Amino acid sequence: MMSKVRFETSDALGLITLANPPLNLFDQELIDDLRTAVGQARQHPLRALLVRADGKNFSGGADVAIFKNKTAKEARERFTSHLRTIADLEELPFPTIAAVQGACMAAGLEIALACDLIWAASSARFGQVEASIGTTTLLGGVQRLAERAGPSRAREIIYTADQYDAATFERWNIVNRVVPDEKFESETRAFAERLAGGATLAYAAGKKIVRAYLERGIRAADALVGEIAPALFETADMRAGVDGLIEHGPRQFRDKVIFQGR
Repeated sequence: MMSKVRFETSDALGLITLANPPLNLFDQELIDDLRTAVGQARQHPLRALLVRADGKNFSGGADVAIFKNKTAKEARERFTSHLRTIADLEELPFPTIAAVQGACMAAGLEIALACDLIWAASSARFGQVEASIGTTTLLGGVQRLAERAGPSRAREIIYTADQYDAATFERWNIVNRVVPDEKFESETRAFAERLAGGATLAYAAGKKIVRAYLERGIRAADALVGEIAPALFETADMRAGVDGLIEHGPRQFRDKVIFQGR
């Protein structure tokens, strides 16, 4: 039974909610609950996942009490396990969106970075603040910042341990979209539902191709297209999309095609 993270479904949309306000700090219980929730998301027939948080803040990061008096060996074992949870979230075979409000620091930002997209409320604040306690990012934050914003920006963020506003992170290509606070919840939910109603198998293929490019370069991504894209021609969704385009024309077909995720 999870007490600090909730997993729910709404039709084809999954929702993982950090439920340890006011700061949604990552203690061992919340980390264990998150691992369970990600596992449940993988087991359900979802078509998109929204990762969000209760209260005014997405997450203030880790409860630093979990670091006290830990040996290097103990830290290695713990963070090897935690990084597996990050990878499991990152590798889900459907679109994932982090909806960030308030503070999004350290481990909280690393969870958001493991999602495909980040939407932020205009008043959100971000930071990898680990250097302020003498450590570096422990759940893959620096490399994922470098992936999105480039190595120079990633170094700046982790060296300064400063807080950055949502507009800055959008300009640096870390955040996908900034939404006014008063519209944040409704607009992020609507976008997540839009993805949950989309061409799920095509999204999964695109997600794999992007990952192949990031890990092995353009030629590897090109090769993967030949492995996974042909199967899309036999999906109900691609057939419906092609038929709809032919029947209704390019200006009107999108509103008439209903994707089923198969």
